[in-house]
Amino acid sequence: MTLLGLDWMEEQINGLTDHVIHQTPVEYNQDVRYLPRSVTSAPGYLDLDVTPYWIEPLNNFDPFHPMREQAIKKGVQVANNTLGIESPLFYVAGFLRAFPTMFVTADKELASGRVEANIIPMFQQSGLDIFQTADVDNASKTGKTRNLLQWIGGGYCVPLGAKNPDKARMWSIMWLWLDEIDTFPETLGKDGDPIQLFKDRCAAFWRSRKIGMGGTPLLKGASHIDKEYERGDQRQYMCRCLKCGFPQSLRWSGENEEKNFKHGFAWDYDSKDRLDIDSVRYVCKNCAEPHEENSKSKFINKNNCHWEPTSDPIEPGIYSYHMPSMLSRIQPWYKCVGAWLQAYSKTGKVRNIAKLQLFYNNILGESFEIIGERFTFQRMSAHRRSFYLKGQIPNKEIEKYCPSGIMFLTMTVDVHPNFLALCVMGFTIGGNPWLIERKNLTSPNENGCEDLDDPTWAEVQRMIDEQEYTSDDGKIYRLAITLVDSGFAEKVVSEFCAQWETSVYPIKGDSLSDKRLNEFKDLKTSSGGAGFLIAVDAYKDRMAPVLRRDWQPEFGDQGRYQFNMPMDATDEETKELTREYKRQRKLTNGNMKQEWFCSKGARNETWDLLIYAMAAFEILAHLVCKNNLELDETDWIQFWEFCQNEEIFWERAA
Repeated sequence: MTLLGLDWMEEQINGLTDHVIHQTPVEYNQDVRYLPRSVTSAPGYLDLDVTPYWIEPLNNFDPFHPMREQAIKKGVQVANNTLGIESPLFYVAGFLRAFPTMFVTADKELASGRVEANIIPMFQQSGLDIFQTADVDNASKTGKTRNLLQWIGGGYCVPLGAKNPDKARMWSIMWLWLDEIDTFPETLGKDGDPIQLFKDRCAAFWRSRKIGMGGTPLLKGASHIDKEYERGDQRQYMCRCLKCGFPQSLRWSGENEEKNFKHGFAWDYDSKDRLDIDSVRYVCKNCAEPHEENSKSKFINKNNCHWEPTSDPIEPGIYSYHMPSMLSRIQPWYKCVGAWLQAYSKTGKVRNIAKLQLFYNNILGESFEIIGERFTFQRMSAHRRSFYLKGQIPNKEIEKYCPSGIMFLTMTVDVHPNFLALCVMGFTIGGNPWLIERKNLTSPNENGCEDLDDPTWAEVQRMIDEQEYTSDDGKIYRLAITLVDSGFAEKVVSEFCAQWETSVYPIKGDSLSDKRLNEFKDLKTSSGGAGFLIAVDAYKDRMAPVLRRDWQPEFGDQGRYQFNMPMDATDEETKELTREYKRQRKLTNGNMKQEWFCSKGARNETWDLLIYAMAAFEILAHLVCKNNLELDETDWIQFWEFCQNEEIFWERAA
């Protein structure tokens, strides 16, 4: 060893630092991460002033922060992909560099696609050339494949699909992200809970692990993100009123009982009865101050808001956050209101269950609960009315509680091998159904109802052509429309209905009713006749809450569609309303589906006939407006005026 070069070496050693300047995930992302125009309408370096509710959850990924697991229960358009997954991965790869990580989403193809379309470009757009294979001597390897990302410093990321936890077993992971976990299967055969299987990959780093989970909740009781959120401290984003300073989490609606006003979201309608988008506002729960869209940047602001825990976590280090879409500047408040209006009528009645679930999931960021899955005999018995019997039309009583007496009668027929179940239903203005007749016609013959010459069909024909019902106010009614279910003995039903040019139609239930908006559409029978395809699930979803609604004469006016039965409706006919219910069924891919279910062999004819009757009422209105009034669509005002004319669906008794 000589003195040659010692001065230079001493200078180099003295120039070394004894510490590294630390940056938080937020600081690093805002300094380094660049968002191009292809990603955002406002290109430039990441600015969390636009999404202040992400500042705390993102900083939880600082290695010095005590967070070990974090669950984000969210609506749509809250920037979860950008800030809940990509930004913490950007931090660990670009700044920390050394840690092994894993990214898991619904399936492997989706995970690989995210790597190629989002994650790799994220680094390139920010000018970070960090990818490097561990096999540095192999020039053909870049450190970037669909199955593995590697970067300078020894860290890496494994992208996987939720259905393939076996492929995760070879990896020991310190940082883990699980995306849209409600799309994960509930269980994976003998392996059990997929969420726990992936968490177990962090066992070697348990005291220093960082696990981030996010998802839009789907069905209550089967939601992974609900369960993970409830394990944590359930933080709410508290926004202070710009007038009184009262901190509050954004809720869709509520009532201040002490001060007697409603708070939450409010809006007005324009002169054409459409949503006035400029009127949408959030009303303070303490002082009723309205906060309009143009004040959102001041209202939802890092200096005006904070996260507040509302529960004790199951163990230290478990954080959870609720992010409804109403927090987002990307999602205008009027779009949230638009989603509400698709699910509810202006009077607050549910009109579309599927849209209601979307509102709960995507806007409120809450799981959707199927309310009251089964009807009880006691509740169904409450629909019996003491002031009339089968065959009677008590218009004088009906007019006390409904906008009118009975306007017209429908008949619906449910076809079985050995009997025909039928009901005659009367409808008031507004569509309240009153059961007038309910009976089964049993076939005496060996071939049963599959023979058009069977006497059961002759009796149905007689009722269509001749049956009359007289009301207590002197009106005589005949059947306005008859629908016959052709799900069984389709050819016989088609031939039977073909005897009439109008007013008698075959129908079929539509198994795809949840995939379209129309609740009925035209159907051509095998013989070329006209019929209708009925979205039975849509009508069941509409009538289910009605059947659970309690009403007694002392309550006054009935609600819309309130169902009524005569006092002498039998117990069996009443029980037939209770045997079908909505349930959740697990599909082969592990996802959950809502469906109406009736046990095999269970008798539910009264329920089916009611559903067909609700369809008959709307089909009649459609046909009258189209054929008699020559309108392009159903106009309910003109239809009800038409129904009030004598000698259309009723006439005065002599």
